[in-house]
Amino acid sequence: MESELILSRGGFPPLSARGCIQNLIPIESGLLRRTINGSLIYVGKESGHKYRSIISCEDKASLALEGFWRGSEVRVGCIQRLWQKVSGQEAHLERDPIEGSLFAVTQDRKNIEIKEVSGRKVAINKKRDEVIFLSYRPWLNMRVIVFTLTTNEWGLKAGWKLELEEI
Repeated sequence: MESELILSRGGFPPLSARGCIQNLIPIESGLLRRTINGSLIYVGKESGHKYRSIISCEDKASLALEGFWRGSEVRVGCIQRLWQKVSGQEAHLERDPIEGSLFAVTQDRKNIEIKEVSGRKVAINKKRDEVIFLSYRPWLNMRVIVFTLTTNEWGLKAGWKLELEEI
Protein backbone atom coordinates (compact mmCIF):
# COMPACT_ATOMS: atom_id res chain seq x y z
CA MET A 1 0.00 0.00 0.00
CA GLU A 2 1.44 3.34 -1.08
CA SER A 3 -0.87 5.57 0.96
CA GLU A 4 -3.41 5.40 3.78
CA LEU A 5 -5.67 7.69 1.72
CA ILE A 6 -8.95 6.05 0.68
CA LEU A 7 -11.22 7.37 -2.10
CA SER A 8 -14.58 5.80 -2.96
CA ARG A 9 -14.08 6.61 -6.68
CA GLY A 10 -11.13 6.39 -8.98
CA GLY A 11 -8.06 4.71 -7.62
CA PHE A 12 -4.32 4.69 -7.29
CA PRO A 13 -2.31 3.07 -10.07
CA PRO A 14 1.19 1.95 -9.00
CA LEU A 15 3.49 4.87 -8.11
CA SER A 16 0.67 7.42 -7.99
CA ALA A 17 0.13 8.06 -4.27
CA ARG A 18 3.39 7.90 -2.34
CA GLY A 19 3.87 10.80 0.04
CA CYS A 20 0.43 12.37 -0.33
CA ILE A 21 -0.25 15.60 1.54
CA GLN A 22 -3.71 16.44 2.89
CA ASN A 23 -4.85 19.76 4.29
CA LEU A 24 -8.12 20.02 6.21
CA ILE A 25 -9.39 23.59 6.35
CA PRO A 26 -12.52 24.62 8.27
CA ILE A 27 -15.10 26.14 5.93
CA GLU A 28 -16.15 29.61 7.01
CA SER A 29 -19.69 29.21 8.29
CA GLY A 30 -20.25 32.35 10.31
CA LEU A 31 -18.98 35.86 10.71
CA LEU A 32 -16.73 37.58 13.22
CA ARG A 33 -18.03 41.01 14.20
CA ARG A 34 -16.97 43.72 16.63
CA THR A 35 -19.45 45.06 19.15
CA ILE A 36 -19.78 48.74 19.86
CA ASN A 37 -17.37 48.18 22.78
CA GLY A 38 -14.78 46.56 20.48
CA SER A 39 -15.25 42.94 21.65
CA LEU A 40 -14.96 40.32 18.93
CA ILE A 41 -17.99 38.01 18.72
CA TYR A 42 -18.91 35.09 16.48
CA VAL A 43 -22.22 35.31 14.62
CA GLY A 44 -23.08 31.85 13.37
CA LYS A 45 -24.02 28.33 14.38
CA GLU A 46 -21.83 26.68 17.01
CA SER A 47 -22.35 23.22 15.51
CA GLY A 48 -22.31 21.62 12.09
CA HIS A 49 -18.85 22.77 11.06
CA LYS A 50 -17.52 21.34 7.78
CA TYR A 51 -14.11 20.91 6.17
CA ARG A 52 -12.52 21.76 2.86
CA SER A 53 -9.74 19.38 1.88
CA ILE A 54 -6.84 19.78 -0.51
CA ILE A 55 -5.01 16.55 -1.28
CA SER A 56 -1.90 16.58 -3.45
CA CYS A 57 0.81 14.21 -4.50
CA GLU A 58 3.87 14.18 -6.74
CA ASP A 59 4.97 10.73 -7.88
CA LYS A 60 5.59 8.80 -11.11
CA ALA A 61 1.93 8.44 -12.18
CA SER A 62 -1.36 10.25 -11.71
CA LEU A 63 -4.40 8.97 -9.88
CA ALA A 64 -7.26 7.30 -11.80
CA LEU A 65 -9.99 9.90 -12.11
CA GLU A 66 -13.04 8.08 -13.50
CA GLY A 67 -16.13 9.74 -12.07
CA PHE A 68 -14.20 12.76 -10.74
CA TRP A 69 -15.98 15.83 -12.02
CA ARG A 70 -17.03 19.04 -10.35
CA GLY A 71 -19.83 18.20 -7.92
CA SER A 72 -19.17 14.44 -7.81
CA GLU A 73 -19.63 12.82 -4.40
CA VAL A 74 -16.58 11.09 -2.95
CA ARG A 75 -16.20 9.35 0.40
CA VAL A 76 -12.70 10.16 1.65
CA GLY A 77 -10.78 8.12 4.20
CA CYS A 78 -8.44 10.88 5.34
CA ILE A 79 -4.72 10.66 5.96
CA GLN A 80 -5.00 13.75 8.19
CA ARG A 81 -5.67 12.73 11.81
CA LEU A 82 -8.11 14.50 14.11
CA TRP A 83 -7.37 14.74 17.86
CA GLN A 84 -9.86 15.10 20.66
CA LYS A 85 -9.37 15.60 24.40
CA VAL A 86 -11.39 13.22 26.61
CA SER A 87 -12.83 14.56 29.84
CA GLY A 88 -14.72 11.51 31.15
CA GLN A 89 -14.81 7.74 30.63
CA GLU A 90 -16.57 8.18 27.30
CA ALA A 91 -16.10 10.39 24.25
CA HIS A 92 -18.22 11.23 21.23
CA LEU A 93 -16.15 11.68 18.07
CA GLU A 94 -16.98 14.53 15.70
CA ARG A 95 -16.66 12.32 12.61
CA ASP A 96 -16.88 8.59 11.80
CA PRO A 97 -13.47 6.96 12.37
CA ILE A 98 -11.77 4.73 9.81
CA GLU A 99 -11.68 1.23 11.28
CA GLY A 100 -8.33 0.54 12.95
CA SER A 101 -7.21 4.18 13.02
CA LEU A 102 -8.42 5.04 16.53
CA PHE A 103 -6.05 5.16 19.48
CA ALA A 104 -5.87 6.84 22.89
CA VAL A 105 -2.81 8.25 24.67
CA THR A 106 -2.06 10.10 27.88
CA GLN A 107 -0.41 13.49 27.86
CA ASP A 108 2.91 11.74 28.55
CA ARG A 109 2.44 9.44 25.49
CA LYS A 110 1.32 6.22 27.22
CA ASN A 111 -1.18 4.14 25.25
CA ILE A 112 -4.59 3.74 26.88
CA GLU A 113 -6.92 0.81 26.33
CA ILE A 114 -10.08 1.52 24.39
CA LYS A 115 -12.85 -0.58 25.95
CA GLU A 116 -15.48 -0.23 23.25
CA VAL A 117 -16.24 1.65 20.03
CA SER A 118 -19.84 1.95 18.90
CA GLY A 119 -20.15 4.26 15.90
CA ARG A 120 -18.78 7.57 17.15
CA LYS A 121 -19.08 6.65 20.84
CA VAL A 122 -15.78 5.56 22.46
CA ALA A 123 -15.42 4.11 25.98
CA ILE A 124 -11.93 4.12 27.51
CA ASN A 125 -10.19 3.02 30.71
CA LYS A 126 -9.24 6.32 32.31
CA LYS A 127 -8.05 7.28 35.76
CA ARG A 128 -9.89 10.16 37.39
CA ASP A 129 -7.33 12.98 36.87
CA GLU A 130 -5.67 11.61 33.74
CA VAL A 131 -5.57 13.76 30.61
CA ILE A 132 -6.38 11.55 27.59
CA PHE A 133 -6.37 12.33 23.88
CA LEU A 134 -8.08 10.30 21.15
CA SER A 135 -6.70 10.29 17.63
CA TYR A 136 -8.34 8.92 14.50
CA ARG A 137 -8.49 9.26 10.75
CA PRO A 138 -11.99 10.39 9.79
CA TRP A 139 -14.31 9.42 6.95
CA LEU A 140 -15.62 12.54 5.20
CA ASN A 141 -18.43 12.66 2.62
CA MET A 142 -17.29 15.30 0.16
CA ARG A 143 -17.90 16.83 -3.27
CA VAL A 144 -15.22 17.50 -5.87
CA ILE A 145 -14.58 21.21 -6.33
CA VAL A 146 -11.68 20.94 -8.80
CA PHE A 147 -8.78 18.65 -9.67
CA THR A 148 -5.56 19.21 -11.57
CA LEU A 149 -3.07 16.86 -13.19
CA THR A 150 0.56 17.76 -13.92
CA THR A 151 3.32 16.02 -15.83
CA ASN A 152 7.03 16.76 -16.03
CA GLU A 153 7.95 14.87 -19.20
CA TRP A 154 11.73 15.14 -18.89
CA GLY A 155 11.75 14.77 -15.12
CA LEU A 156 9.63 11.60 -15.34
CA LYS A 157 7.26 12.91 -12.71
CA ALA A 158 3.51 13.28 -12.51
CA GLY A 159 1.38 15.01 -9.92
CA TRP A 160 -2.20 15.63 -9.01
CA LYS A 161 -4.22 17.87 -6.74
CA LEU A 162 -7.77 17.30 -5.59
CA GLU A 163 -9.88 19.98 -3.89
CA LEU A 164 -13.03 18.85 -2.07
CA GLU A 165 -15.64 20.20 0.34
CA GLU A 166 -17.56 18.25 2.95
CA ILE A 167 -21.24 17.73 2.18
